[in-house]
Parts: sequence; structure tokens; C-alpha cells
Amino acid sequence: MEQDIEVAPGQTIIEQGDEGSGFFILKKGTLEVYKDDVLLAVLMYPGTIFGEMGDILGRPRTCTIRAKGTSLITHVEVDSLEELVEMRPDIAAKIIRTLASRLDRTTQKLIDTARENPLWSTK
Repeated sequence: MEQDIEVAPGQTIIEQGDEGSGFFILKKGTLEVYKDDVLLAVLMYPGTIFGEMGDILGRPRTCTIRAKGTSLITHVEVDSLEELVEMRPDIAAKIIRTLASRLDRTTQKLIDTARENPLWSTK
């Protein structure tokens, strides 16, 4: 089931540690992603998927997400990842691409950190 939601500036969409179901798609606006009160990212591109990690990992929400300005999001509720793959393979493929991109960025940050820290170097 998909539902469009208008979000006011400053409104929390996802709270770190909460149980959640489903994920969201940014349609319009700007959102801020926080982990332990540290700003990690700003989401501003329509089509960006967020809130999927908890469902995939079977854990509480990993980050807090707040609207920076008035935003429009779509909440997609599914009972399982398998159901999503079956019902909306287009969205499932986008989630896979999103996760791969996040992993690539994280790996690059680790490499950059290792290059800056002589204790991590193998040379």
C-alpha cells in the first residue's frame, strides 16, 4: 500500500530506534538524515528511497530523518522484502542500487581515512 504524505518543516518522519514498517520515497523537498544527533546526509533528489534499512535488517530504525522544508513523501508499506520484490520489482531494484551506492561511498571513506592515517597503511 502506498500513501502520499505532506511533511512540515522540522517534522520528524523516522526516529532512530523506533520500530517501523515499510519505507519512504522522497517526491519533493529536502530531508536531513541524523545518526546519534550527527547530520549524515541531506536528501533532496526526487525518487530517493529511505527508511528501508530497518525492514531489510529486521531491526529498529537506524537513523532519524527530518524535513528541512515542506516536503512530499510516499510511504510504501510491505510485509516483507520478498513481498516487495514480487509486487514492485522496480522499487526493489532501486533499493538494491541505493544500498550498493551507500556501500561504495562508505568504502571510499574508509580508504580515504586509511590513506590519511599512517598506522593503517600497509606500506
